[in-house]
Amino acid sequence: MAKKIQAWAAYGPKITLGDPMKKDELIENIIAATNQSKGSVLAVLAELDVQIESGLKAGRIVQLPNGTHFEPIGKKDGSVDIGVRVNPELDKQVNAGFRGTWVNSANIGKSEAEIVAMWNEEHPEDIISAED
Repeated sequence: MAKKIQAWAAYGPKITLGDPMKKDELIENIIAATNQSKGSVLAVLAELDVQIESGLKAGRIVQLPNGTHFEPIGKKDGSVDIGVRVNPELDKQVNAGFRGTWVNSANIGKSEAEIVAMWNEEHPEDIISAED
């Protein structure tokens, strides 16, 4: 018997990721936007990492001026994960002007029941029951 996760994996909307913006491209973009030297940009970014690490190691939330913040999250085994909350304005801007490609874009906004019905129609031999 199939599971709901299989239906979502097959028919749920998802973004096709483009080529990553690698560090060299990011650095060049910052240089072009700020007219700073490559060394200066690299130094600031390196120091930002040092300061974020220092704050997190001290058990502090680190807030950037743009609204993004990093938070140390303690786990039961004593290790620490780092939670990142992106600037809410960045989230709004990306949503407002997103130009990427969606897979299964026709299914954006469909309910779980609709996605399951699609699976069941195309996989009658492997039905997902309502209880799953």
